[in-house]
Amino acid sequence: MNYKVVYFTRTGTSKRVAEKIAAKFSLNAIQITDNVNWKGIFGFLKAGYYASTNKKVDIKIHDNIDDADEIIVVTPLWAGRITPAINTFLKTKNLEKIHLIVTSDGSKIKNRSGFKSVSDIVKNESNEEVIINNFANSLLK
Repeated sequence: MNYKVVYFTRTGTSKRVAEKIAAKFSLNAIQITDNVNWKGIFGFLKAGYYASTNKKVDIKIHDNIDDADEIIVVTPLWAGRITPAINTFLKTKNLEKIHLIVTSDGSKIKNRSGFKSVSDIVKNESNEEVIINNFANSLLK
């Protein structure tokens, strides 16, 4: 199975998680960026607004993913939803080939339908290593 690991990050948490997962498969984590400045308190507030209103953003994928059989997508949770950049990315993909890994401080994603798998890494549950290992082991069997 040919996997690709892609991620979007604002604070670096999803990047760290994506890199740990990619390392389990001897892959590079591929960043997705958008055209929006998310820095500072105004960026934080804007992030919640964009996510909760499903605002579209332009994205750039920093490597080729066309040959992937399945894609592991790592994204933060903003206002209970997937980030606008990842939401834009997912609109072009078959969700049945997407393993979604969501990072957050204290909540889990509600809309889990359609994905091949969904895992929640929740900071206040201190479950990052357990979730990463369980996820990787499930695919490496």
